[in-house]
Amino acid sequence: MTTTTAPSASSDSSNSEGIDRKPLMSTQALLLMNLGFFGVQFSFGLTQSAVNPLFLLIGADPDQLPILNLAGPITGLIIQPLIGAISDRTWHPRWGRRRPFIVAGAILCAIILFAFPFVGALWLGVICFWLLDAGNNTSMEPYRAFISDRLPKSQLARGFLTQSMFTGAGAVLANVSLFALQKVDALNETAGNGVPYWMYVVFMFGTVCILLTVLTAMSRTRELTPSDEDLEEMRTAPRGVSYAVREIADAVRTMPVAMHKIGVVFAFQWYAMFIYWQFLAVSLGETVFGAAPGEAGSGGDEIAWTGLMNGTYNFVTMISALFLVGLAQRMGAKRVHAAALGLASAALIWLANIDNQYLALIPMIGVGIFWASAVGVPYLMVASMVPARRTGVYMGILNMMIVVPMLVQTLTFGWIFNHLLDGKGSNAMVLAGVLLGIGAVAMLWVDPPDEADESPIVPLGSRRSITVYDQVVVGSDGTATSLYAVDRAAEVAQAAQARLVVVTAYREGEVAAPVAGEHQHLYGADAARQALEKSITNLTRERARHIDQRLVAGDPAQALLEAVGTNPANLIVVGNRGLGASDGQQLGSVPGEVVRHARCDVLIVQTSALDEDRLFGPAENSVDTGPSSGSTKEVSG
Repeated sequence: MTTTTAPSASSDSSNSEGIDRKPLMSTQALLLMNLGFFGVQFSFGLTQSAVNPLFLLIGADPDQLPILNLAGPITGLIIQPLIGAISDRTWHPRWGRRRPFIVAGAILCAIILFAFPFVGALWLGVICFWLLDAGNNTSMEPYRAFISDRLPKSQLARGFLTQSMFTGAGAVLANVSLFALQKVDALNETAGNGVPYWMYVVFMFGTVCILLTVLTAMSRTRELTPSDEDLEEMRTAPRGVSYAVREIADAVRTMPVAMHKIGVVFAFQWYAMFIYWQFLAVSLGETVFGAAPGEAGSGGDEIAWTGLMNGTYNFVTMISALFLVGLAQRMGAKRVHAAALGLASAALIWLANIDNQYLALIPMIGVGIFWASAVGVPYLMVASMVPARRTGVYMGILNMMIVVPMLVQTLTFGWIFNHLLDGKGSNAMVLAGVLLGIGAVAMLWVDPPDEADESPIVPLGSRRSITVYDQVVVGSDGTATSLYAVDRAAEVAQAAQARLVVVTAYREGEVAAPVAGEHQHLYGADAARQALEKSITNLTRERARHIDQRLVAGDPAQALLEAVGTNPANLIVVGNRGLGASDGQQLGSVPGEVVRHARCDVLIVQTSALDEDRLFGPAENSVDTGPSSGSTKEVSG
């Protein structure tokens, strides 16, 4: 069967579109939009792998690391929800809603990354760490909300998947840079503050990376203008920090039950991950490089190998992100995230008992799979279950669920490390693994929410139904009943923010004599083209935003089946009588064939219930195909 595709009726969306009609983004545009997250994650990767060893180099003791890391949870607890609430009520015709905060945070990060390796006093390093985390948090939360603002629901999973991939890529480059540059002999000299020159180069590289990627992404991606109602609400809403605090409190009171359940798991998950980031170098120094417990973590070898190990798990994150979100859609986020937590738990407990540096890379596979789930699945769930106009504040609240366990860890773990774990980093790794295991059990213990609270894109339990369609395919021969089916298909596509595909099939050759009670095929491409044009005449931008037109030579049912392919998230719309139903039949030949062979949902429009003579009139029951094309009539039966 030969397929001829006419030019698409969709048009590029401008910045003046309402945010309630979000246009689909091309793969290139979606990648470009997320490019800045690569730079943000490079900066965040340095805070994970380089800052704690740098503290040790300028005089900190291992048991001081938890309290020195207080900057992360405090800035996350305060800045992210506040920035989220403020950005929800911000709009500038030129700068947009989220972009000013993303760019401001990136510039602050760049300045601090440049200055950080020059510090020689511990107190000054702590101040730099606070400012760096403030910049990271100022960029990161609006960036996550930006994805939800910009993408229709049918592309949300793809958007957060792409963001997870850039999360892994940015952290990989940051950590591998730590490992590779430490091997350059010319950079192994130390400066007057005790910091080796290769660490200077890594931080300078981070400065360039975050500025280049964030500014490129923000300059090339435009935000959607909010609806008139949303703009009016922004103009009339009270301003100031006090109102933002009240907004956060109100959002906490009204947030979905599923978010509370995520918070239970996060309590164990993020306490454990903070232990891992702080004490990985200390643990490696003891178990792999032979350092005494009080001296471990400050040598060049364990710092470099920490960078390589963190780079390894982030590389696994990049690969895992390709399938993990889709797996969560099919199996349920509850099961997938529980399994990921279990893998990380086993990995850290094993890591604490490995004395070979190369073998120590293997557990990073489990940590990488877990990290792909941690940075993607929960954010996607929340983005799909909360009101779009409050996405920013809810993303901030989700971050509060992350930083509160981290804050508790910074205040309690120093004492635990010294008095309960004998001051050994390997024991700290075992405890982190145990806590991740408890988190995995807690995730399994959480029951799926009621249908009203369930995420329509990534369910907490197993998938119950397909609620969002990627593509709605409808067949039309230009007759009254087929136009009615097209009308219903357009409504479904608009509600799902999906692409509408209108398919018109025709026969080649001579016009066949009509047979009473049977569907009359279209003959000739010209007749089919006129029928297709008639089918989309009323599909204005307000009715359907993304329309594909397809002329197909061959059988109508086969044309519809080939248009949807094997994607179960597609939908076929057909009339029950309009396409080939004889008198007395419930389904015509075309819908009957489609129902038998389709691998996706099929919506049957009850065209037989229409008073066609009254609604459409006799003139609407045929398509004038001109003298050369032959006539095609709809026999209603």
